[in-house]
Parts: sequence; C-alpha cells; structure tokens
Amino acid sequence: MGGKLEVLGDSLPLARYILRRLRDKSTGYVEFRSSLRAAGLLLGAYISRELEWRDVEVTTPLEAKAVELEPGEDLHVVGVLGASIPLVEGIVEALPFARIGLIAARRVEEGENVRVEVYYVRLPEKLDGLTVIADPMLATGGTAVASVDIAKARGARKVIVASVIAARQGLERLWAVHPDVPVYTLAVDPELNKKFFIVPGLGDAGDRALGD
Repeated sequence: MGGKLEVLGDSLPLARYILRRLRDKSTGYVEFRSSLRAAGLLLGAYISRELEWRDVEVTTPLEAKAVELEPGEDLHVVGVLGASIPLVEGIVEALPFARIGLIAARRVEEGENVRVEVYYVRLPEKLDGLTVIADPMLATGGTAVASVDIAKARGARKVIVASVIAARQGLERLWAVHPDVPVYTLAVDPELNKKFFIVPGLGDAGDRALGD
C-alpha cells in the first residue's frame, strides 16, 4: 500500500477500547452511536495535525502574554450518510470551527461487483483549505474515491479520509486513484466478504447506528 496511513489503534489503547464496543454484536444502537462519536473525537484530534495553523497572542487573566494557535485555513468535514452522522459529531466536537458538508451514496451490487452511485451532495461550490471525508467503513473504496473526486473538483487544498475501520482492498483502490490522500483510521482489517462487508469488521454500521 502506498499512501499515508495513520492507524490509531496501533499506538492508542483507547482506540482499541472503542473498537471493542463497536465490533461487539451485542452493543446496542445507543452505545454504538456514542462509540462512533468517541471515535470521531479521537480522529479529529489526530487530524488537527494536518491543518495549517497560525500564531495568535492572547492576554491571560494575570495580564501576561502567551502565544498559542488558531486555525489558519478553512476546514470542511464531509459526512457520507448515514453512519457518518455520529462520527461527524465527534470530529466536529474536536474541531468546532469546522464547517459541515454531506454526501449521500448508495452501493449498487452487480453480480460479483459493486459500484457506488452518488445521489446527493451538500457542499459549497468552492472548497478552500482542508476537507475531511468521514466515511466510517472504508470497504471497497468506491465511496471514498467518489467523495474525494468531488472535493478535489471543488478546489480543496488537501483531502483526508477519516474512517473507523478500513479494508486493505479499499485502501489500495483509493490510493490507486488518489495516492496523495492520507487515511486516518482506528484499524485496518484484512478482507471483504462476498457481500463486500469488511471482515472481521463491525457489521452494517449504518443499520447499527440508526437503530435498524
């Protein structure tokens, strides 16, 4: 695999704890959603390193000066509906200055293949700065590729994909088209099953998050 990959679960025990709750089939939708938000909070904190920042001087209550940071560019967090809703909430909790966009896509299975059909986009015509595509399950990579295509076509300076779990096949497909796009994820799983779900994965994230 070729692109930049940050796997939070490799170095952060808290990420593995969140994954334990998300992977467990006995986890109900309330805890599943809260765990997705927690995953988003971690991802947002790590992704903050990709932003451009500028120094700003502040005066403390002791009338002393301190130099800290504030964002130096626009940030858009784009959720791929529908499991991304709590994930986006977590990312934006970490990065509250972010603007929010939405992309809706459906998987169309055609025999042994699957393609992605984007049917709704809620984004500015012109994107500046950093765009984060929040796609909880980077499985085949089709949705990620289509979403990055849209963000780049609208002028994003840099695009990042944030997922909870990524499959190796999806990463390879994404980087075959967009080798410059970093991926931040909690875990990388080895394969897809015949229905194109990540294995071991966590099942259908959309159904589990929405309570279906």
